[in-house]
Amino acid sequence: MVLVTADSRRLTDPRALTAEAHRLLGAGGDVFCYWNYTSPEDPLLAVVRRAGPRPREGAGGVRLVLPHGARAVPEVTEHVEWHQRHGAQVRYSSRLPPGAMVLTDDGAILSTGLQPGSPYVVVEDPSVRPALGALGRLLWQCSELPPEQRDGVPSAAERQMLRMLMQGLTDSAVARQLGMSDRTVRRVVAQLMDRLGAQSRFEAGVRAVERGWI
Repeated sequence: MVLVTADSRRLTDPRALTAEAHRLLGAGGDVFCYWNYTSPEDPLLAVVRRAGPRPREGAGGVRLVLPHGARAVPEVTEHVEWHQRHGAQVRYSSRLPPGAMVLTDDGAILSTGLQPGSPYVVVEDPSVRPALGALGRLLWQCSELPPEQRDGVPSAAERQMLRMLMQGLTDSAVARQLGMSDRTVRRVVAQLMDRLGAQSRFEAGVRAVERGWI
């Protein structure tokens, strides 16, 4: 990814990259990261790891998206396993843009080139953050769970239903939008709650997010 604004600060020194990662990640809140270099020599995953588990101890969650091929690279999977042990959600995608990004509530670290070893920049311009947030949500929605975690994964229609319920739509409203009967919606919702082990719809939404279903 290439994105430089007037407020961007280029990070050509690995120590500067590490310092900025510590600063942004240490503030807590939600963290989204995608990494799409074919070479494990790129420093970003190691830098995010060295920032420590502090963000995972706060209220925010950590989401990481990698290319499918990264699963075959031991140096990368070792980082991934570390992040998973510390509570991160990890998915894979074949539709990631070139480059890498770490996005937090306070700013982002972005690659400035398309090759391993390209320098990074810090972007804190508040007018740019909504666009970066939208990109992160899109990349997450288009990503997939690894095969070993796909047992019981909902269908596209079930995912859509869960998203609608989390938005507060009634059964009747969901039924109208999906072209189903109210009875069918109630039955599917009950099945989803049972699969999630949830006692309420709110709890079902929380557990669905935790599992990466939505």
